[in-house]
Amino acid sequence: MDDLKELLEDFLIEAFEMIEEMDQDLVELENNPDDLELLNKIFRVAHTIKGSGSFLNFDKLTHLTHHMEAVLDKARKGELKITPEIMDVILESVDAMKAILEYIRDNGDDSSPDVEIDSIVKKLDAIVNGNSAGASEEENKEEKPKTVGGINLDEINPDNLDELDLSSLSPEELDQVLDKLVDDMNTSPEEEGIEEVEEVKEISEESEKEQKEETSPESKKEENNVPAKKENSTQMTKENQKKELQKKIVTTKEQTIRVDVKRLDQLMNLIGELVLAKNRLIKIYNDVEERYEGEKFLEELNQVVSSISIVTTDLQIAVMKTRMLPIGKVFNKFPRLVRDLARELGKKVRLIIEGEDTELDKSIIEEIGDPLVHMIRNAIDHGIEPPEERVKAGKPEEGTIWLKAYNEGNMIVIEIKDDGRGMDPEKLKQKAIEKGIITPQEAENMSDKEAFMLIFKPGFSTAAKITNVSGRGVGMDVVKTNIEKLNGIIEVDSVPGKGSTFKLKIPLTLAIIQALLVASQEDLFAVPLSNVIETVRIVEEDIYTIEGRSVLKLRDEVLPLVNMADIFNIEKILMPEKYLYVVILGLGATKIGLIVDRFIGQEEIVIKSLGEFLKGLPGIAGATIRGDGRVTLIVDVASLMKLAKETHNKKLVTDSLNEAKKKKEKPSDYNVLIVDDSAMDRKIMREALKELGVNVIEAKDGMEALNLLKQNDIDAMLIDIEMPRMDGYTLAQEIRKYNKYRKLPLIAVTSRATKADRVRGVEVGMDEYITKPYTKEYLQNVIRRNLKL
Repeated sequence: MDDLKELLEDFLIEAFEMIEEMDQDLVELENNPDDLELLNKIFRVAHTIKGSGSFLNFDKLTHLTHHMEAVLDKARKGELKITPEIMDVILESVDAMKAILEYIRDNGDDSSPDVEIDSIVKKLDAIVNGNSAGASEEENKEEKPKTVGGINLDEINPDNLDELDLSSLSPEELDQVLDKLVDDMNTSPEEEGIEEVEEVKEISEESEKEQKEETSPESKKEENNVPAKKENSTQMTKENQKKELQKKIVTTKEQTIRVDVKRLDQLMNLIGELVLAKNRLIKIYNDVEERYEGEKFLEELNQVVSSISIVTTDLQIAVMKTRMLPIGKVFNKFPRLVRDLARELGKKVRLIIEGEDTELDKSIIEEIGDPLVHMIRNAIDHGIEPPEERVKAGKPEEGTIWLKAYNEGNMIVIEIKDDGRGMDPEKLKQKAIEKGIITPQEAENMSDKEAFMLIFKPGFSTAAKITNVSGRGVGMDVVKTNIEKLNGIIEVDSVPGKGSTFKLKIPLTLAIIQALLVASQEDLFAVPLSNVIETVRIVEEDIYTIEGRSVLKLRDEVLPLVNMADIFNIEKILMPEKYLYVVILGLGATKIGLIVDRFIGQEEIVIKSLGEFLKGLPGIAGATIRGDGRVTLIVDVASLMKLAKETHNKKLVTDSLNEAKKKKEKPSDYNVLIVDDSAMDRKIMREALKELGVNVIEAKDGMEALNLLKQNDIDAMLIDIEMPRMDGYTLAQEIRKYNKYRKLPLIAVTSRATKADRVRGVEVGMDEYITKPYTKEYLQNVIRRNLKL
């Protein structure tokens, strides 16, 4: 039973692949009906499916393919010309075959009540026999093919040896297969694979010639022995042919294996862990290099880290490639779709496919099919004009659609282009106003590119009436939703009367991604690089307000502008810099400008789930572990866009910046923290600072100072170096770990005045160094300077 199940799985995989290819070949055949090679290829596919179906007792499938094969056979003999009407019936047969195979996959047999083949069979018989009734059931029944080890002997020829699993046959079974091949070669050299047959026969004839040369002249005169010699010679020829074929079989063993997708996913997860460990190792190496600069062991350590890094990257690429499939798997169904839809709409359309070998992750291949179907249908229905309209416009009757895929960095670009009527941005705006999607004022401020994006709005359609192809305003909305799921970007360009171009930019894989690390106040976030269009640096004067909303004018575009801290309600503790940093994010057809406080850099990250309790946090897709061991949240760009829209409608960026700019106007607004284990020293400093009018807070050691720092808004610190529990150097190091305190003035007050002490003070982050004893006026001047009083 297990063997039969495995055989059935192999049959289904092969049959679906062959039918997919047949679909494409049939459409090509319709355009080139005299292509005998293509016709023979299609015939072989039908014959193979019929033979395999017969062996597995799928009578319904066998019956249908037999009649379809009869039509194809008549065509390849030149007795029938393939017309669009005949092709309609053949394609209807292929659709029925697909439906039967799907039923077999789900139920294990081909007795589907939903697939009715009698009417199709009658049509096929009518094509074969003119208008006469189809042949009777008895006439159509054919003998079950002779099989050896599950292989149909009738289907074997030298051309398909690579496709057959002959390694599992017993010597006796293999001998039967070789006999069949040799017999075919000697009786029907006109069949497919003739080149290989001739090659084997040439070798055999040479061997025969050698045998004849070795035979004595006298023996040739004996007429009675001639038949026996001919028989021996023929036998020798067959033996040589069998040996040559056996050599070929040995060299064409199976080179591939099928692996369960779950195993590949598990392997990808393990590679993800390895990438995290690599990042951590590189971070540790950098720390060690700083501390032990000049040490001999660093060179050896560097070689090891570099080697592990290279191997990990190569391993990651290799594992990712195992999940990759050519995008042709998706593209191959479109020639049939274009052909059927063009006939239905009475248009002439040619499809040109390029880059079908471009590879994508399996999970993305599965998701990209529906959006492309909608876009191709849209191009035929809305883009390509009827033949008479094209002729009037000075165009060829036949419209052209280009479907192209290519790599661009870490993205795959899928381009759908047509030479149709194009889109008029003004008409799109007018239609959107009529449907209440935008206001007249919004339309006035809208650029042409933004107008093109209106076609992705839910409910938007330019069709005059609803048909089974378009008019409901749902197709392009589906495209936008599916592309956003994949963190992809859509770009649209169109020229009225010339045509339209749609570009879908999709990441290669969703497991291990490149990310831009940014900081909003003290919090770090990872933004998928596939959604980052560009980064820019602006000043506050570059921000404009339109209808109570902040926008950024970037070249020819006006983009909504939102502060990331406002989206996630992050407390604003850092003063804004002179320059503002903006990440331009793109998702589907939408773009926004996101203000962040700093760019950290680009890093390869592994996406980790947040678990059940934190799952579904708005704007967060997951988390990653960085090289220093800290967890960084990964932004969910689709969700972030929705949050940004809500925030954009509520709050101006300039208001947000002003919140962080609340300036302190008088000395009593400032807090200075004194950290010293000596009560006397604290009293001296306190008395000096009170004359300035600032508020003084005191701590006895570094541990107490850290706690007070977290509880109070401190503007400057005076720190003693020699203290119990935590000295001044360690305290400064701990404080500088927080972005919040990276500009907090830290002033060392100590009797340790050597050059080494001062250097160490600078290394840990001290801003000033006051040596005891000092005057009251000197201390006051240092505080005034640091607080800018």
